[in-house]
Amino acid sequence: MTTPDQRAAALKARLAKASLDAPRDSTELASISTHAMLRDAGYPITEQRSQLDVRLHGRAVPGHDVPVRQATSILGTIQEAVSACGQAVAKKATAAGSIHSAILHATELRFSPALGFGSVVFHLDGTSEQITGDEIPETTGTETLLDLVFRTLFKIIDVAQIDDPAKSSPVEHLRLLGPRTAKHLNDLAKEITESEIDVDFTWRSRVESSKTTLGRRGALALKDAIERTKEEVTIQRIKGTLSTVSTLVHPQLLADDGQRINLAVTPEAAAHLGAYYNRRVEVQVEQSRNWNITTGRETYTYKLIRIDHLAGETDAADQQVIPDPPGSHT
Repeated sequence: MTTPDQRAAALKARLAKASLDAPRDSTELASISTHAMLRDAGYPITEQRSQLDVRLHGRAVPGHDVPVRQATSILGTIQEAVSACGQAVAKKATAAGSIHSAILHATELRFSPALGFGSVVFHLDGTSEQITGDEIPETTGTETLLDLVFRTLFKIIDVAQIDDPAKSSPVEHLRLLGPRTAKHLNDLAKEITESEIDVDFTWRSRVESSKTTLGRRGALALKDAIERTKEEVTIQRIKGTLSTVSTLVHPQLLADDGQRINLAVTPEAAAHLGAYYNRRVEVQVEQSRNWNITTGRETYTYKLIRIDHLAGETDAADQQVIPDPPGSHT
């Protein structure tokens, strides 16, 4: 018969080999306990999916219920923002048109049944890592697209909630994610400010556990940051062929990538572009990007600053700097 000390030593050795990680918070501890109870009772346990918990609270949620219109609007906007962000971080962002079906599938959130009591919390399952049972040990637990999406979105929300321009601003992050993501985040911020419902987010997966809160203050800061991303001005150099020259309409550049670019110039400057007609040129332009918050569509305008001949023609006579119109400088 083994002694208590021997049984304790054996148990300690088994636990050491198991390499168990401590629960990351009370909710995860409750989930582990529930799964253990169901397993011990003989119920089949499926692979735990990634999950987003969305808790709605605030002045408009005095108890444990929430108006259907507000709840569905918030949840629908969250899904749209998640899919748009997924498209952006996967380097396939577009301002309009359909999101690729693979991105939609990878970022789809689904309602799941939940055990327990509490405030108004929606449990949304995410696409989990595909486990076949043939994996080599220690090779599961890879990062999914949703892990990257929520890490990105939570960072923007955290910065907006702090609302301290001296520390950081969500503007640059929003520009990287494109107008479609910004549009849906603006919709979410608008819903929060108008409905007086704050939202707590908690994301859990095999490799990630994070949380954030978007309240009225952060929503207002987020809307302000989105407003400031509506216009962006940059200097670009573009090579192509000047296909149209006129003093009545904008000269047009056929860029090497096939894009047709209308160049804004003064009539006086346009009168000197004849030497560049149907020639290979490189132009320096002031590119202004504007996007519509309502539709998420982007538009670009180009102001010609300088034009140079290509194909080795580098004489000073073949270079023209486009002067600013009178009164353009202050």
